[in-house]
Amino acid sequence: MIPPRWFLWLVSGAIILWALSAGRAYLVPIAIALVLFSLLAALIDWITRLRLGEWRVPRPIATVIGLVVIGYALFLIMSVLSAQIEAVIAASPRYVARIETLLSQAAEFFGRDIAEDFQKALSEINLTARIPGLVGSAGATVTTITLIILYMGFMFVERGAFQTKLDRLFPDKVQAQRVLTIIISISKSVQRYFSIKLFVSALTGLAAYGVMKPMGLDFAETWTLLAMLLNFIPNIGSAIATILPAIVALVQFETLGPFLVIALGVSSIQLAIGNFIEPALMGRSLNLSPLVIILSLTFWAFVWGIVGMFLSVPIMVIVLIVCSHIPSWRPVAMILSRDGSIPDSEQTGE
Repeated sequence: MIPPRWFLWLVSGAIILWALSAGRAYLVPIAIALVLFSLLAALIDWITRLRLGEWRVPRPIATVIGLVVIGYALFLIMSVLSAQIEAVIAASPRYVARIETLLSQAAEFFGRDIAEDFQKALSEINLTARIPGLVGSAGATVTTITLIILYMGFMFVERGAFQTKLDRLFPDKVQAQRVLTIIISISKSVQRYFSIKLFVSALTGLAAYGVMKPMGLDFAETWTLLAMLLNFIPNIGSAIATILPAIVALVQFETLGPFLVIALGVSSIQLAIGNFIEPALMGRSLNLSPLVIILSLTFWAFVWGIVGMFLSVPIMVIVLIVCSHIPSWRPVAMILSRDGSIPDSEQTGE
């Protein structure tokens, strides 16, 4: 007896879910490498289109320039974070004392039992005991970064032979062109999404820094980088990027004035950029349903953790494009889209 189709789909989905979860350590670096490879390829292509009179930048030189730009950006980020870690360690006794003072004040409003519970939990935080775990996490991060760099290197090596492989894999020219169209659409959409997100994230971080630094907020550079990174997480990222510096301001300052300025200022920036500037730049290039974005965020956070939250939207964009190019799957693409309209193959990713 042949099992019903719904049962086969259910089993297939369970197997895929298990494979995604079990292979997380291997799949996450590959997914990140693909995204970075796509962005670096877009940057290299843009550099090769630059002209100085009749002279164009050769691709090998453009590749070196692109690698230097990305490497320097990563160096700056690591430099800022390493300096901020030292500042956090130096300021931790002052923050612990300030939190104890706030708990003593809170005892007058919420009851001494609740305040004592918070104080007991705070006293159990042993930074020295957590250092080995942090070092281990840093070591794992270095290993992952090394894998990502290796994957990207092999992707660049394979890039030149991709068209030849595609022609031999699909002897039918029409089918080969169709597959190439899907790949180009995915590449353009991912590149456009991350390019706009990078610009919007930088704008958000710099604007937030313009509010936090003049107020004298500790670790303003860290909160700026955090605002840039969390902007890639739909919906909840901007909320977290607002709450964390506001909490630090509440603990750091003796009065509520700086806390209110930072909380209202950063939240206003997040709302203005997230609701007006980013949608205007994205246009119809990100035609995903808000419900689908939330569901995708939840699913990929469950499967791949924080990295899955960053990649949830690009993954759904890829699924939307693939479904829109396969006639039998176009209803799925309509469900995933915001308004049910599916762009033509030639327009996808534009």
